[in-house]
Amino acid sequence: MNYQHFDIEVSQNSYKNNDVCGDMFHYEITEKFTTLILCDGKGHGITGNISAQMVLSIVKNLLSSGFSIRNAMEVLLDFYANTGVDGSHYSAITIARIFPDGMVNILSYSNPNPIFLSPNNVLVLAGRPIDTGSGIISESNCFIKNGEGILLMTDGVTNAGIGRTNQWGWDCEKVCNFISANISNGKIDYSQITKDINNEVFAINSDNFDDDVTSVISFSRVGSVVNILSGPPTDINNDYVFVKKFMSLKGRKVVCGGTTSNIVSKITKRQITVDTSYYNAFTPPPFIIQGIDLATEGAITLNRLYNIIDEPRELMNDTSPVTKLYDELMNADKIIFFIGNSNNATENSIDFIEQGIRPRNQIIPLIINELKLKEKLIVVEKI
Repeated sequence: MNYQHFDIEVSQNSYKNNDVCGDMFHYEITEKFTTLILCDGKGHGITGNISAQMVLSIVKNLLSSGFSIRNAMEVLLDFYANTGVDGSHYSAITIARIFPDGMVNILSYSNPNPIFLSPNNVLVLAGRPIDTGSGIISESNCFIKNGEGILLMTDGVTNAGIGRTNQWGWDCEKVCNFISANISNGKIDYSQITKDINNEVFAINSDNFDDDVTSVISFSRVGSVVNILSGPPTDINNDYVFVKKFMSLKGRKVVCGGTTSNIVSKITKRQITVDTSYYNAFTPPPFIIQGIDLATEGAITLNRLYNIIDEPRELMNDTSPVTKLYDELMNADKIIFFIGNSNNATENSIDFIEQGIRPRNQIIPLIINELKLKEKLIVVEKI
């Protein structure tokens, strides 16, 4: 089965131009699930922003401590019950969890109902009321597959036009009708739809925003996967097992390391050759192995990659293996690292130390941190 990736598009406008927004949005993508948190703080501007940030911080800490989204909502509503909902700590909130198979679980408190989107159907997700003992939360569920998504929003969207052009506001059904009218040739432009929604709110409010406005869409598409094998296993007897596993994986395959490339060549019984078409005094040439999309030298190439990872792409040499490795990583949604723990004497030599070339066990974690900042889903398997 192809990897299902969930992209996220957000459009946000403040109640007053050039003021901070009283809505806060946070998301996190892990191998287990994608989590979306949308908070609408009490008030506007800095007051609403502080309220939303406070609630968002509480919920993030609970989730990172292992609480389910339902348990986190229960704790939050207990907090509201003990302190009152009229204070500056209060925020309406929606939490959504999207699982790798496309199952979606959404819990809302005082925010509008979520909306399911597909090229064939746009509908409001009915909420099942759950009494936590401290308040009522609404639970919605659905499945999304390739080309489908969910919309979360604050009441700055659904209250649009009250007292101006819509007596009862721009309710969820009207938002659905607006999205349906913008479906063209059986396709939804997910990169544009949140902007269109917020622009329509502005128009309905007679070219104004009567509240902070946030629209969030997460939609599913087939994701790109890159598998990277770097370094031999600690136990030579594991070479066969991990190479076979690596070769069986879906997605593009990259090998970083001369020794690792030779192991792959030996076990797959495929010839390895040096690509003599590339020469650079500073960067070792790549290798050619049938069935491997890119094979490079290890430590030097990885260090050079780390040095340029934030540089503009147009400055890079297209023929360099460092640039090719950069492109593989930047074009991926999910990157799986198979990292061998076998010590490489060359990487710890005084020559490498003098040049500031970090060994594999130091440079790969640094690269991974940079990739996470670029919102790549990273999976690490030590071998």
